[in-house]
Formats: sequence, C-alpha cells, structure tokens
Amino acid sequence: MTADQPSREYLKSAPGRDPIIIEGLFRAAPERVFRAFTDPRDVCSWFIPKSGSLEEVQIDLKVGGKWCFVIDRSDENQIHFEGEYLVIDPPSRLEFSWRHVKEFADGTRETTDTSRVAVTFTAAGKATEVRLCHEAIKTEDARHGVGAGWNGCFERLADFVMELEREPGD
Repeated sequence: MTADQPSREYLKSAPGRDPIIIEGLFRAAPERVFRAFTDPRDVCSWFIPKSGSLEEVQIDLKVGGKWCFVIDRSDENQIHFEGEYLVIDPPSRLEFSWRHVKEFADGTRETTDTSRVAVTFTAAGKATEVRLCHEAIKTEDARHGVGAGWNGCFERLADFVMELEREPGD
C-alpha cells in the first residue's frame, strides 16, 4: 500500500468492543492463506502493520506448540507476542492463545493477561474469506490498539497475497 492509497477497513466489530472481529477476502486458496499464518517467512512479510518488520518469528505448529513474534529487541529489553496453538485444522481453522510481553535483560517479564485468537479460512471461489476473532482482552484501550493492529496486519496480508499472484509457481 502506498501513501496515496486509502486504508482498507477489515475491522468489523465496534472499536474497543470484545470480541474484536476482523474479516477480509484474499485472492488465494485457503491452503495458501493458512500457510501465510503458519510459515515463519510468510508471517515476517505481513504481520506487523505499516512499514515495520519482525525481528524474529518462532513457530512450533502443533497443538500445544509455542509461537513467538519478536517486534523489538534492544540490550535492555525485548517486546514480543507469544502464545500456544490450541487448534490446528488446515486449511480451515487456527486457534491460539495470545500475550503481549516485555522481557527485560535481567529475565523479568511484564505480560498482558492471556487472550484467545480464532481464525477461520473459508473458500470463496478462487479466494479465501478470513475471519479472525480475538477475545478476552481486558481493557477497552487495549482492544482499540489490538483492533487497529489486526486491521493494519490484514492490509499488509492483502498486499502480500497480491504479490503471490504475480509470482510464478505459487
């Protein structure tokens, strides 16, 4: 997305409400869009909104497996999202727990309460309808931030999927 393009709106729930509902239609098969959520290289291409990037992605794709997406790292601390996979049903459903963590050099951690994310991938002709439900975020301010964050991620996911269409063999 360039600066002159309008922002796309994927947030379907009222801002600040629980649960947060994000929906989008992506021009790729469910298997490919599911992989965008579960392959570390793909996640690095779209997960952070705007022009940011992830420092590191770890995915242990099995029920009970851990995931961790590092968004910032310095000598003093590391900020990341982490959780555990709860349901993996390729290519139609993915559920995982979610925490925002600030980890300090001395090993101490500040974490949000654990919330839950459920993502469904439904074939729609040659496209995939993705519905993400993020629930149990404790504060309205946090829900505003998470909703805006997921909306930005879906904008980048749409751009990522459009780039895939241009690549031969995928």
